[in-house]
Amino acid sequence: MLKKFGFTMIELLVVIAVIGILAVALLSSLNPLEQIRKGRDTRTRADMSQLIGGIERYNASLGYFPWQASEGQDLVSGGADINFVLLNAATVLPGCTIAGGASCTIDQALDTLTSTSEVKSSFVDRVTGATYADTYLFYNDETTGGSAVACFTPESQSFQKEAFDRCKLGTTAWSSEFLTKVYGSGNLVCPDAAANVYATATFLATDADEMICLP
Repeated sequence: MLKKFGFTMIELLVVIAVIGILAVALLSSLNPLEQIRKGRDTRTRADMSQLIGGIERYNASLGYFPWQASEGQDLVSGGADINFVLLNAATVLPGCTIAGGASCTIDQALDTLTSTSEVKSSFVDRVTGATYADTYLFYNDETTGGSAVACFTPESQSFQKEAFDRCKLGTTAWSSEFLTKVYGSGNLVCPDAAANVYATATFLATDADEMICLP
């Protein structure tokens, strides 16, 4: 007669303990929360890139930007027409006449992108809604050649490090005024426009407040 062999209780406990250790090690290496944040940053970057692309195509098609009523209209004389305006704050843009009055909100201005089918209205609703709490639009026809820039403060360490390195290397072609601009929350695009600001600095995730800007 053949004898049937099975696992002892100790063997089962050892196997379960090994599996538990491997699971903890795997979760530690993957850092699921970091992966979730990285996924959100990837989506935000894609949306900001799509927004800027739509704005630039609108300008190429009509000759002026969504917040302008005609080519060359200057909303703010001698300064940035859109000075790091929060996309989800329904901020009023002084001098914007697209709504038929003396001013319009940022979401009203961006909604005109749908008139030339650059983006869908649902997209404008998303990027100007509560989904994004730390996204900004910057436009200064006096210092940036009339180009729009969308910025966001990343959540994940990998994107934060990218923003830090971009500032450290001084590879951006933006003006000193743009790079050193302080906005509402007290964060910066970069702490300083000089290329050697971070020459000896070390990236710290606990103090990462540099933004990623597109394009």
